[in-house]
Amino acid sequence: MSSKKKILWFIIVLMGLSFGLQIYILLNGGVESDTFNKLAPVIMYLPALLTVAFLIITKEGLKSINWKIGKPLYLFYGAIIPAFLALLLALVISFFNLGEIIHFSLVENEVVISKGKFLLRKNAQSIPFFMLNYFLTALAFSVVSGFLAFGEELGWRGFLQKRLIDSNGVFWGIVILGSIWGFWHFPFIISGYNYPESPILGAFILFPLTTIFASFFLAWLTLKANSFWPAVLAHGSVNAFMGSILAGMNFGSNRLYADIFILSFWAIVGTLSYISIKKWVKLRV
Repeated sequence: MSSKKKILWFIIVLMGLSFGLQIYILLNGGVESDTFNKLAPVIMYLPALLTVAFLIITKEGLKSINWKIGKPLYLFYGAIIPAFLALLLALVISFFNLGEIIHFSLVENEVVISKGKFLLRKNAQSIPFFMLNYFLTALAFSVVSGFLAFGEELGWRGFLQKRLIDSNGVFWGIVILGSIWGFWHFPFIISGYNYPESPILGAFILFPLTTIFASFFLAWLTLKANSFWPAVLAHGSVNAFMGSILAGMNFGSNRLYADIFILSFWAIVGTLSYISIKKWVKLRV
């Protein structure tokens, strides 16, 4: 069997197992149930488990994965940049009255934290102290959330990315990977998990495009660092901050506009990441 066919079977089996578990959850209480809490980590680890199984069955071995830390600075970038983007997006969305931040607010030149877990302390604090608090929390929670994100990233950036780029080129390899990553969530998204007011638009367009653009950013981290570990921390940081502070905003009737705004923001990040990747590739040739 050719390498492309092996990867195709990997993707088919992965999608089938993931879809099966997601549908089971939706039929047994949905995303607010104990079933979801118990099985969601299993779903997140499916890419890693299937990667290990694939490498054993094909006798490629685990050594075919680049386990090195790579350039340590990109670990820092992976933890901090998504948290910074989440904060910036929340502030911009709030500025344009597309949503209201509920985790913290600015009161008389102080930031009052009312919700969420912060490493140092909550309640009123100066803006410089809040920024220190926020980014120290980002470093810590990127590691904590990274334990679950590792289950996905070993499969996405650790295993599939190189193989898809080698067979399809940098641009299309990343686009295909981002599409796989996006549609891997399809049963949950179509049920209204991320886009409760527009699940069809979310499942077929908004979420897949977001994961494609995000994949360019994660590919930038991975390729520049020569390691998938920065992507693990970045994925953990996205889940911890965009999945709480940003997704937890009160959008009211502006939810769809805010979702499109967030997608547009990721489009800018993804485009800049691809430009940087292209320059990096040319320097290596």
